[in-house]
This record gives sequence, C-alpha cells and structure tokens, in this order.
Amino acid sequence: MPYTAPLPAPLPRLAAVLLLSLSLPATAATFAGRLGTPAGAAPALTVYAWSLTRARLYSVTTAAGQASYEIEVPPGRYWLFAAPADPGAPQVYGAHTQFVPCSRTARDPLECKAHALRAVAMHGGPVRGIDLTDWRLDAPATRELDRLLDRADGEVIDEAELAAPKFSEYPAPPFGGPHAPALQPAGEPRAGHEPVPPAALAMAPNFAGRMVLQRLGCGPGCEGAALVDVATGRVAYPPALAELPGRTACSPRGALLFRRDSRLLTVTGPERNELVTHYYVWDVEAGALRPVAALASALAERCNPER
Repeated sequence: MPYTAPLPAPLPRLAAVLLLSLSLPATAATFAGRLGTPAGAAPALTVYAWSLTRARLYSVTTAAGQASYEIEVPPGRYWLFAAPADPGAPQVYGAHTQFVPCSRTARDPLECKAHALRAVAMHGGPVRGIDLTDWRLDAPATRELDRLLDRADGEVIDEAELAAPKFSEYPAPPFGGPHAPALQPAGEPRAGHEPVPPAALAMAPNFAGRMVLQRLGCGPGCEGAALVDVATGRVAYPPALAELPGRTACSPRGALLFRRDSRLLTVTGPERNELVTHYYVWDVEAGALRPVAALASALAERCNPER
C-alpha cells in the first residue's frame, strides 16, 4: 500500500496492543537507519520495534522531515516499521522488508519484488542500516502490523480524537545556542526517584525545542521523568510526570508521547474503566506543564487492571 503524500503526525490511538516496555535492560542497544517515503521527506512518524523474542513493542517518535531514526531495544529478533502519526493520516506503513537490502544491490530495483517483513537480530551492539523505506508492504505484512497495533480494517477516528490537541498546533523552534554550564534544579528532586544525571545537560533536546525529557527510575516497575532546559540548566519536576503509567496492554503507542519540535506532551493510562490521554503544553515562561485537554475511551476487557 504506497504512501503518497507526507502528512502531519498522529494523535495516539486509544486501542490496546501488547506490552510496551518503558524501561530497558542495561544491555539495550540501538537500531538505526534511514527514513523516507516515495513522496520525499518523511512526515512525523512513530517508529516501532516489535520483539519477536519477547512479544513486546517499543517505539520512538520522529519529527517531520527527519531523515533517520534511532531506537534502543534489548537483544533479540525484531520487525522494524513506522507509521505516520497525526489524526487523518492514512493507515500505511514503512518498514524494513526483504525489498530494502535487495534494492541496495540490484542493478534494477524493479527486480526486487519481495515486500515481506524482514526480521533483524540485535545482539547487544549498534545495528545500523535498518532503513524503513519500503512503503509497499504485501497484504500479509500489513495485516500483521494492523494486528500488532490493534487496528481494524477501515478504522475510523472519531470526532473527539480529531478535535483533540495536535503536536503541530504547538510548534517549538529548534535550539542552536550554547548549553548551560551546570544544572539548576527548580525544586526538590522527588523522593525515591533517581537524580537527574549531569550528562542530561549535554544531550540534544528531545522536547519543546530546547528541553531534554529525562526518564528517572523510582523503584521496581516505577518510572518518572524530569525536564531539563539546556539553555538555562533549569530542572523541572512536573507532577504529571511524577509516576508514569507502567507496562500496559492498553496504550498502543506508549504511555508518554512527545516531540522535539512541539511543546505538546501526552500521558496515557488506564483510570478506572477508561483509558485516558491527558494533554499538556510546556509553558516556557513559567517553566511548567499546563493541562489543556483529556480524552477518554472505554477500557477494553483485556486492559482492565481489575480483571
């Protein structure tokens, strides 16, 4: 199914998938490769790595126009694929298939006719060249990825999802200035959480233009996050990120979604009998996350923590 035009990038779908890992083992390593579509530059994408070894889904979000990706995963065998990430985007996939390595070496790419998913092994070191550039997956591959993301054929996004805040509505300019020399905590670190490592200040921003969202462990099965302003060194501990929803079969794209080029951030998790996505916007002047919306859907039976 070809991808014909770059579109803006989606709101998290409120459907169930298999477990998403929020914390990776110390042996985790990186898959990396190119992104692209037949139309040229890629739109904002969610890049997925499905562990054939652990039956677990890992994901990372890229910005519009980003030409490459990196994703950390534990050792094992994987399928790697990507999907456009905004409401209204078509349900299509770019993946690492048998076509990708064939097209690199064939004299004529038309000789490469296999578009089945290609499993790739991760043994603990970086694996590069895992390009997600085949947007003409065969029908079995498309059906399998639909199943992994719990997508139904002809699935329709309801009006509430379409009206919800979008990453593109809260743009953040890229940061090109110097990084602050030292961290400047704006409040007391959370009790029981790991401290923000000084190295976070040297990292490339991954949220709201100039912020680094740093995940922090808080004990077995617990994870929170802090926000580091690389321009000032200021460290914020938003209450919304104090304790993120853990491993869940309920959030198709992960509990926490954010982008480097947007001030919008979402947190999704089960609340009683609903699956709720909370939308927050980073207020640069106040140095705080502001709630702007919440979207709830019925909690699927298999997601209900009370069952």
